[in-house]
Amino acid sequence: MTTSYDVKFFEISRNKSSKTPSYVVRWSVARKRSSKTYRTKALADSFLSDLRQAAKRGEAFDVASGLPASMLKAKNARSILEFAQAFIEMKWPHAAAKSRDSMSDALATALPALTKDRAGRPDARELRTVLRKCLLLPEDKRPDVPQQYASAVAWLNAA
Repeated sequence: MTTSYDVKFFEISRNKSSKTPSYVVRWSVARKRSSKTYRTKALADSFLSDLRQAAKRGEAFDVASGLPASMLKAKNARSILEFAQAFIEMKWPHAAAKSRDSMSDALATALPALTKDRAGRPDARELRTVLRKCLLLPEDKRPDVPQQYASAVAWLNAA
């Protein structure tokens, strides 16, 4: 994976070639152009803002995909838990405290419903607790998992 800090952003433009309105976000990484099209201008603005914030934080951008390291993690996640953790890593630095709490609460509620139905499923309260207190925090803020939750963590990773 080749990375670069040489990132340039361009203005959002309206896609005139489509019948329905759509908006194109364009940027370049190491002089290799990338673009992504969105249905609304607000979605395009949000994506461009995420890219700019990643550049401002000093993240390296992947030259092949054009995405910053934090977004690349989410794109390459193999499980819903890995995706949620990558999402938390990406959003946490520029989210307000209340937004962080709401985000982890919503993910802790939804994740158990998105897992496979496997034998040995812990009860819902235990899953929410381990997700909120241990797994849905940024990597550098995650505590060691207490022994009482080890089986729930193992089940979540398998499911």
